[in-house]
Amino acid sequence: MKMNLKNICAVALMACAVTSCDLDTTPTTSLDAGNVYKDTENAERVLRGAWNYIFNSGSTYASIGIGSIQLNDDFAGSDAVRTRSYGFSGSYNLTNGYSRGEYNGVLWDLMYDPINNCNGILKHIDNVAGTAEDKARIKGQAFATRGYAYMILASHYSFAIDKDPNAVCVPIYTEPTDDKVALTGKPASSVSEVYAQALSDLEDALDLIPENYSHGNVKEDQYKIDHLVTLGLLARTHLYARNWQEAYDYAVAALTINPYLMSESEYKSGFNDYSNKEWIWGLSCTIDDNMPCYLFYFKDCITSEGYTSLNMDPYFKAKFDDDDYRKDLFNWGQTAYGDWAMLNSKFLFKDVDNMLADLVMMRTSEMYLIKAEAAAHLAGKESEAQQALQTLRDARMKAGKTAKAVTETGDALLKEIWLERRKELWGEGFALTDLIRNQQSVERKEYSGTITVNGKEVAVNGHTIISLPDKTPFAPNSKYYLFRIPEKEELQNPNLYSKYPRLSIYDL
Repeated sequence: MKMNLKNICAVALMACAVTSCDLDTTPTTSLDAGNVYKDTENAERVLRGAWNYIFNSGSTYASIGIGSIQLNDDFAGSDAVRTRSYGFSGSYNLTNGYSRGEYNGVLWDLMYDPINNCNGILKHIDNVAGTAEDKARIKGQAFATRGYAYMILASHYSFAIDKDPNAVCVPIYTEPTDDKVALTGKPASSVSEVYAQALSDLEDALDLIPENYSHGNVKEDQYKIDHLVTLGLLARTHLYARNWQEAYDYAVAALTINPYLMSESEYKSGFNDYSNKEWIWGLSCTIDDNMPCYLFYFKDCITSEGYTSLNMDPYFKAKFDDDDYRKDLFNWGQTAYGDWAMLNSKFLFKDVDNMLADLVMMRTSEMYLIKAEAAAHLAGKESEAQQALQTLRDARMKAGKTAKAVTETGDALLKEIWLERRKELWGEGFALTDLIRNQQSVERKEYSGTITVNGKEVAVNGHTIISLPDKTPFAPNSKYYLFRIPEKEELQNPNLYSKYPRLSIYDL
């Protein structure tokens, strides 16, 4: 992805201060703001620096950027099985978030450093040299990036908004941090307030990013937030915040622009190419900027060079209809460590020799599912919910086949929509968020059996972790589903719990 992610211009790299991460972003305190924000070109470089951090920062090869958080969230759910391999053991064991494992601190930095970049842009963009059109677009994209970050924080660091809307979540920063703020910190806001900030930012972005602005099919621009991506983020965030009418409206608006659902051959081609018309948002990697592609070593269970990590619960395969071509993606196979497990071929390297694959961040299928779920909660729109679900299911049938008619209503319809999210979005990073926001439990049970390979019976397995880290059964609203405010934040921010009390589960 020719941002260039690894070679952010000198001015953006010099704009780092206050905290300890490699690309921390406090340009107004480390360099004179007039030099950093001289013109729209420099302001856009700071925005590119924010996305560089989101996609590339991490502490190990298994924690590179937002893609590693997506993988963590799938491993923490019901349907992904981790066999013996490098990486994500704490994710599968559910000891990474609440227990302050590797990804806990990674996610915190992945969001707050870019938030600070965006705050600098928003403070200075109106006064930089450049056209009014460029300034408005960059300002809108900074709002959208910040809104995206607060949505990620709200959906990971607190339980569902309707469980306790006043539960402590994370601090909100809307100004660039300076030395004083870095020493004193800000109080953590409630989950309702963090979602409200995310939605306010995204609404501001929608007003500023021109409707006719699109990253289109330009390889280098796929990460950029355009009008359609903003609609999708608004639909997603309103869904998480349980604002059903708004989630429905924005999903419909996104589908009005792009209703495309991919064909069987496209679906089976490896989920690795931004040019797929169903992709709304993603990251297109190049040989020069291929670090985020490393994540495919965990996802790609077919290419011999892969780690064969992201496998499937055999029981979950049974939930797919026989005429559903997605079921073809999962078959018994041998892992890199010699075990036999239910492998998948949803994710494949596009160019394994050069370690290349594009990363998906949003698809139209998610918009159909958001429309269906939101409509199911709205009076008079149950038939629309059924039709949206039917449209997606029909698109996943083999040629000449039609999915069973969606006739469920009420809670039964919602369960069907949630199941379809699991089936359609498996491996794309939604499992943990969906469990938290719907107050559901991880569902795992042991599987063991044998298959015949070259005339011999070999043992096959499914889930190996079937309880919470404290050995109690999986249950809704478990503390182990949450990411926990990092210890460094609790130690360095004396004002952290001055507005809302520390979660009682932290003391257990």
